[in-house]
Amino acid sequence: MSGRFAGVLAAMMALLSAGLATGTRVYYALCILLALMVVYALASVLWMLASARVTMRGVRPRVVRGERLITILTVEHRSPLPVGSLTLCLDVPGGSMGRQEIRVSAPPFARRSFRNVIRCPHRGGYEVGVTRLRASDPFGLFEFSRRSGAKLLRVEVSPRPMELAPMILKASDVGPEFRSRATEDAASPSDVRAWREGDELKKVHWKLSLRKREMMVRTFEESARPDTLVIPDLGEVTALQDQKLTLEDAICEAALGAVKAQLEAGFPVRMALQSRRPRELAGRSAADLPGFADALMRAEFDCPNPYEQVLMLVFQRMQRTGGAVLATARLTTRTVDIAIRMQQRGVQVKLIWATDAPRDEALEMLERLKMAGASVERVDPWAVEAPPPPRPASDEGVDDVFEV
Repeated sequence: MSGRFAGVLAAMMALLSAGLATGTRVYYALCILLALMVVYALASVLWMLASARVTMRGVRPRVVRGERLITILTVEHRSPLPVGSLTLCLDVPGGSMGRQEIRVSAPPFARRSFRNVIRCPHRGGYEVGVTRLRASDPFGLFEFSRRSGAKLLRVEVSPRPMELAPMILKASDVGPEFRSRATEDAASPSDVRAWREGDELKKVHWKLSLRKREMMVRTFEESARPDTLVIPDLGEVTALQDQKLTLEDAICEAALGAVKAQLEAGFPVRMALQSRRPRELAGRSAADLPGFADALMRAEFDCPNPYEQVLMLVFQRMQRTGGAVLATARLTTRTVDIAIRMQQRGVQVKLIWATDAPRDEALEMLERLKMAGASVERVDPWAVEAPPPPRPASDEGVDDVFEV
């Protein structure tokens, strides 16, 4: 019921009182007319609400963040009485805007279809569909709602990898002796060959050399290429809900972009997800990228430890790590100090800082990192443009377009 119904009820009581006080029939007629209007309004809204049916189709089970889904909503009802509007309450992806309303009108005993554009602004898993129906009468006296009864559809929004340049990890650039020692595995001899200038004496096969009366050296299998360790900051982000989700998206997409760049360049990748339930992923080729995307889509930003402590724990376990990618929205002095220590220990470091408002002291810390030889990249989480929605195969029978 609405305030307008209260006004109509007050008018009916006033007309009835005037009719009883004066005996004038016109007051009774007006009162009866208003009563009939109320009955008609109540019957029309209840009939439409009880007979209304809504279906949604065209929802893809998995999309990339920033994409928009074009779905088709079909509405029908069986109320022969003229009615007001029917409002569809939808659950859609997207932070504080995860609920939207669409007001439609449909003729009785006929189906009407609407093309509905749904934005997917943040990563994660969502239930999409029409949850409630709300109907109103043509006079605006009543408004009732009920559950739609439609099945909600599961939509997974995966992060979109940023376009980042790969880190080229080299064993060494300081001469053949050091390069040979760095790229060969001394525990895995594979063959022997004649002595060459620059070979180490400890590789000489002395017994075979005495038999053949020439210097022979052992050759070894090349060790695996140094891997890249990607460490996103999964600590809780303190911000408003929409800002928080945007920063989390930026961190995940920066990490995924680094993974994609390294895998496509041929370097194995490990990613440490240090949340409340820590896990580690590994991949050796671009075919492993979907696994990283799925893990980052489901990652929770609930790490109980500060990012600096996470970096120290991971740093102590680095063995064949040739490069480290740090993705964070919080830049602190301790984070920069640890990154510099990694760089000084021979690990190439790339720091990706997600922010749109760099401070002067933060820029000074970034300069310290650059002077130490680390790579620094600053990304703006709000500067990502969404791709246009795909066009449906046919618009036949589709009336209007709603974007939510």
